[in-house]
Amino acid sequence: MLQFTYKLKITERVKGKCSRHPRYNPEKDGRAGIRGACSCCFSLYDLFQARIALDAAQREFLRRAAPWSRVHLRRLVKRDPDEKDAAPPAKIG
Repeated sequence: MLQFTYKLKITERVKGKCSRHPRYNPEKDGRAGIRGACSCCFSLYDLFQARIALDAAQREFLRRAAPWSRVHLRRLVKRDPDEKDAAPPAKIG
């Protein structure tokens, strides 16, 4: 039986541009927009593709893992029965 905890939080922001081609945008221009085989523009394009692949892998994992995941409810604290305005403890099941 395979059991593990999954928690992924990515908070990375990258702002980059090529010094020779400051108007190159890998999202809009793609690989065909790279001029003169610029290594910096290729790096920007590769970074963009890696981000797309990571997002797709995360969505695929969540899609496949959803049927087997359980929602964990917070346990309620039992109160003394002597309290008059106390509500009965809720069942968790």
